[in-house]
Amino acid sequence: MLLKRIWIEQAGLTGFDPYRDSTDVVVETYDGQTWLAHFVTIPFLQRQMHVSREVAEGEAQLLPVRFLSVETPHVIVENLLPETIEDTVENLITLGTFEGVFAPCQPLDLLPEDDMALSC
Repeated sequence: MLLKRIWIEQAGLTGFDPYRDSTDVVVETYDGQTWLAHFVTIPFLQRQMHVSREVAEGEAQLLPVRFLSVETPHVIVENLLPETIEDTVENLITLGTFEGVFAPCQPLDLLPEDDMALSC
């Protein structure tokens, strides 16, 4: 699998913290395939667990515990810097685990070189 480009959804947005946030990552290959995965940092997961506890504290029938239920595949990384994401994607391909983490998507419309609308 040869990579054509990697698009990081949040990169460059005001308020985006590559050490504490999450982002969707789209990979386009030279054979025309498009793939999507969700990348997260540990502080992001911890924040989501804290939110779960806050929600539980507001509901009489729920026990106030920190938990996180992850329904979609996530790639947990130290940070969301482009170099880290690119290296991680390349490692997943080399290890043969890329297709177990990334979901195939159909591009609906190719926008300017940095933006893409997807149907997943």
